Amino acid sequence: MYLALCISVLLTFSYKLVDVLIKKRLKGMEKHTVLVWAVLIIVVTPFFKAGYVFEMPTSYEKAIPIFGAVALVNIAAARFSGYNPKGKYNITNFIVTYPIIEEIIFRGLLLPNLKLVFTSVEVIQLFYMPVTVPVIISALLFAICHLQYYKLSAQCIRFIVIAFFGGIILGAITELTQSILFALVLHIIFNGFSVIFATRYKKIKQE
Repeated sequence: MYLALCISVLLTFSYKLVDVLIKKRLKGMEKHTVLVWAVLIIVVTPFFKAGYVFEMPTSYEKAIPIFGAVALVNIAAARFSGYNPKGKYNITNFIVTYPIIEEIIFRGLLLPNLKLVFTSVEVIQLFYMPVTVPVIISALLFAICHLQYYKLSAQCIRFIVIAFFGGIILGAITELTQSILFALVLHIIFNGFSVIFATRYKKIKQE
């Protein structure tokens, strides 16, 4: 139990741990922190016995309509997300790298790890999907992890709230399908449209 909790905390703050290590030991590599973090997570992933990372989705008939509905909600919500990464490198990481690694960590590894500690009692239903205690805790940790990327501010709190509710939906669909695939695509859709709306807003503002 304690081991599972320790692993959950380490995974949650793994980006910050890598960031601190690079700043102390690998100066000049700060720009590539996210890539070093990504490689590290990919390397350690196969050592986790319980996980949804390499599983193919189940319950397609239930999942596909939910996926479609959530995708539309994601697109609408992305318009008001406030995310605005700048530069091709940061935009690419925001749309691709972060969703992949965060889904591996929070839905692929951390969620099943939390099920070893907390019973999967259904708290509520969302889009006809059961939301369990492990799903809520994983969503909370996912939200808190955003403090690694941004300084505490009103905007940061906004990101945390979005991440919490998004984490519940992504966790629930992962539990339903026993795979991170649908959650990963939804995460990429949200981040991608956040960039599209931010870019469009910037162009309108400049006109």
